[in-house]
Amino acid sequence: MTTPRTYGNWRPPRGFGIGQLSTSQTMTVFGAVVVPVVVLNFDAQAGFVALVLGALVAAAVVLRIGGTSLADVVTRRVRFARSKSAGWTELTGGMISDHPRRHDLPGPMGPVVPLSTDDGRGGKQGLLWDRRTGWLTAVLRVSPVGLELADRQEADGWVASWGAFLADLGYQPMIQHVAVTIDTSPSGGTTLRDYVNDRIDPRAPASARAVLGELAASAPASSAEVDTRVSVTFDPNQATPRPPDLAAGVAEVTRWLPGLESHLAMAGVAVRRRATAAWLIGRLRVAYDPASRSDLTDYDDSGEELLHWSDAGPVSAQEPWDRWRHDSGVSVSWAMVEAPRQAIMDRVLVPLLAPGPFPRRTTLLYEPFSAGAAANEVEREITNTQVRRAWARKTKRDETQRDRDDLARAVQSAREEAEGAGVGRFTLYVTTTVTDESLLPAATADVEQRAGQAKVRLRRLRGSQVTGFAASLGMGINPAELDRRPRR
Repeated sequence: MTTPRTYGNWRPPRGFGIGQLSTSQTMTVFGAVVVPVVVLNFDAQAGFVALVLGALVAAAVVLRIGGTSLADVVTRRVRFARSKSAGWTELTGGMISDHPRRHDLPGPMGPVVPLSTDDGRGGKQGLLWDRRTGWLTAVLRVSPVGLELADRQEADGWVASWGAFLADLGYQPMIQHVAVTIDTSPSGGTTLRDYVNDRIDPRAPASARAVLGELAASAPASSAEVDTRVSVTFDPNQATPRPPDLAAGVAEVTRWLPGLESHLAMAGVAVRRRATAAWLIGRLRVAYDPASRSDLTDYDDSGEELLHWSDAGPVSAQEPWDRWRHDSGVSVSWAMVEAPRQAIMDRVLVPLLAPGPFPRRTTLLYEPFSAGAAANEVEREITNTQVRRAWARKTKRDETQRDRDDLARAVQSAREEAEGAGVGRFTLYVTTTVTDESLLPAATADVEQRAGQAKVRLRRLRGSQVTGFAASLGMGINPAELDRRPRR
């Protein structure tokens, strides 16, 4: 009997922080202790003030609220209060509103606009252009092959090919990150009923038409809409030679897409087509205004004049602390804070990705390290682990089993990287949307229960709901990259 293959060895970068503290938090606590001692040698009164301030700083870093330091909680509250006082948490548009940039989407999606370009095959494709960074995002509409009828060896081959695809990203400096988005929604049977009724031949016997009508009417609750897409974000400025303008950058991105599509096909993912600008606008419209889903479900790439970019965003939006109201929907977003600790099988995410009673969008975002930086990263993590062990011995603290396991995973990561594996950061973003706010508690409970079944720890993005919503769209937004941008 063949033993099922398991997967794992995810570990967050820990630096050389002491205990649960990160590297920066450890340095902050060290400074809060050392600075008052140094000041006391010169001035007792100033040293006392420094001692009080140091104690407050250390407490803000060490004390935890819901797994987050007190300093982070206060910072997030202050930023949200500042955004709310500045009016950045609300959006109002309309025919009588003075809104000269009404075509911009809310939040981090503001700089993004679509480009309709040739796909090099005689057709059209849509690219999302971030006007601030110059990055271009291509969205591939895919149809993954199910595992129900696949044998174990074939499934293992798909997983291995997916790992090879991720490893290859480290040799492509243009690619900034890749997002896989699974968008599910209970269709309520409308799509199935319309699909069957539109295809009934009026010349067919009456008994046949009656049977088909009864079948379509009796099975509406069992149908669901599932949309899967893979988005790849490129930085044309990293190409060699560097493109002189936007048109050349688009051409360079288009040249790379066929190779990525072939890699995905080897991983059991059938690439149906590249998304067009019209299709992207339609999906954004459904996300921001879920009441329009029934009107846009069958909207395809034809007739691009029917939808314009000004139709993609919400007419109005408001962000309270723990949810986001937009047009006809209310959404709640989460981010992953911890991957499964134990080894898992390939079906672990099925509970989170499977359709449920409420619309749900799950995005896996992967940010690869370059091949050169990957080796330095895994070696740095081993060094940091050794520093933490030396500190534990110096302070006569017993080494925990978790510390030993973390060192083993760091060594294994370095060994696998030396054998050709890729290294990168990944996370999950989940968003659920309801049209009736009274259903929101049930929808959030459904997501959190499914996350538990998938062995994933999620955290509600309080104070950052717009960012989480944008990240879960899988259309070029990476919150980690937004955090690295300089503050204005």
